[in-house]
Amino acid sequence: MEIDGFQQLDLEKSVPSKKTTPRRIIHFVDGDIMEEYNTEEEEEEEKEEQEEQSINSTLDPSKLSWGPYLRFWAGRIASTSFSTCEFLGGRFAVFFGLTQPKYQYVLNEYHRIQNKKRDNKSEGNGSKAQAAEVPNEKCHLEAGDREYGTIQRDAAEAILQ
Repeated sequence: MEIDGFQQLDLEKSVPSKKTTPRRIIHFVDGDIMEEYNTEEEEEEEKEEQEEQSINSTLDPSKLSWGPYLRFWAGRIASTSFSTCEFLGGRFAVFFGLTQPKYQYVLNEYHRIQNKKRDNKSEGNGSKAQAAEVPNEKCHLEAGDREYGTIQRDAAEAILQ
């Protein structure tokens, strides 16, 4: 059993112990010292950042063989040209007026004519109804129609007889 204990001591000595160093040491005026250590979450984030940096450093095109080197540059050229075309396409569309509705002038003319007909019709009936402010409003009450009340018609017939 002493041999096993001796071997365990050797193993413990050979494995370097993980000594945590404080992230920050704060010295107070009254002489107190506070050591601030990393939490497990912060250590995981640091490891992830180091892994990302190692991945980015492995994409050095000067160290790639011909096949991956050509794929790397083809991808970079394709993404750059696509971004450029998208940017210029938007600018040309604004410049040439392609962002405006194609037949908006026809719709505006149609609404203008409909409002004009409605105004002429209301003036012809003798009513003084005001034109609708909203062009999408299609019907409004007309107070002076001949069919509105039968009392006036009956009175007119009585006078004639």
